[in-house]
Amino acid sequence: MLFNVPGPIVDIEKQTTLRPSLWKYRYVLISLALLGILFVYQLAVVLLLRKSVILPTSPFTGFKLVNPYESWKGDGQEKISLHAHSDEVWFTPERHSISEIQSEYKREGFSNVAITDYGQISETENTDYIRGFEWGQNLKKRHLLSVGLKKSFYDYFPIYASRENLNWVMDRMKKLGGYVVISHPKLFDSFSKEEILSIAGFQAIEVYSPFGDDHKILDSLLSVGRNVHCMASDDLHYFPETSIKTFDQPTWKDMIQTLGNQRGRKGESFLRYIVTAEGNLNQAAVLASLNSGSFYCVKKFFQGAEDPMVPRIQVTKNDTIQVDSQERYLEIRFIGQAGEVLQVSPDTNRAEYKFQEKDSYVRLEMIALTGSILSNAIYRN
Repeated sequence: MLFNVPGPIVDIEKQTTLRPSLWKYRYVLISLALLGILFVYQLAVVLLLRKSVILPTSPFTGFKLVNPYESWKGDGQEKISLHAHSDEVWFTPERHSISEIQSEYKREGFSNVAITDYGQISETENTDYIRGFEWGQNLKKRHLLSVGLKKSFYDYFPIYASRENLNWVMDRMKKLGGYVVISHPKLFDSFSKEEILSIAGFQAIEVYSPFGDDHKILDSLLSVGRNVHCMASDDLHYFPETSIKTFDQPTWKDMIQTLGNQRGRKGESFLRYIVTAEGNLNQAAVLASLNSGSFYCVKKFFQGAEDPMVPRIQVTKNDTIQVDSQERYLEIRFIGQAGEVLQVSPDTNRAEYKFQEKDSYVRLEMIALTGSILSNAIYRN
């Protein structure tokens, strides 16, 4: 005999109405799971990839004066651009090609240019090409520039990086042979003055940038015994319209540049750069100049202006700084501890300043008719 066992009563209408809500919650759960994974990953790298450092807190001391321009010979100069972005990165296809960038800068009298794309070293057939990359794809625009290193590496801190994490990044850059620069610190206040004073591993800071100039930060660092160099960079993203019109670029690139409002703008190219001694123009020579501080930072006041000539700086046996230039400057300023203006020599191409016992360092600012020039520090050691 077969028994008919009644099954559970199912409310078909209620089950149908529940399915869409369950499907909706499934996506919410997946999203929460992904956010959890990202949180755990970010927490792990923040805790693991870190480096603590002991920073100097007192001024330079010693009887010997270090002059980074001691070996500077000849009256010639090499214009070098160290911060430019190309179309080599997958998410910036609308930018200019490496060949276009190199040819435009060469036409403007530059001896060399470094292509420093985001997160990668973009290659070129030019054997004198200066290699580099810009680290940092975080929302705060906290970027670090590394010039001359052997290979790039990923930004492991897309959301948050502590000061110890930044120390680790810069230490890795230096181990890979890179010269490390803090990029555009005034952009979104990505690096505050307090943070710059509390991290280590960078050798220069962009004091001349399209995103804001601030050379006073040098005095904050030099005053506590940190020999940090100046840096002047175009941070090139797009050329002005006059240059773009000469390029043989595809229609789709024209459309993207137009829609993105990159066309018709004046641009910031050819205005900010460094100057090395005559003959120092390939990667090895430029890196040697960077590491020793034997270069000047230049900011031209307007495009098409004549290049201001950099001076020769010598230190005599009686600790007198001598400045001599082919160009007559509006002013030559000698800057010392805490940014104090030690001396101003107006309307001249020559000036002298005797290093005083109280001086821990002296740097120079030359104001020319077409631009301003910064030197790196002469300091006690």
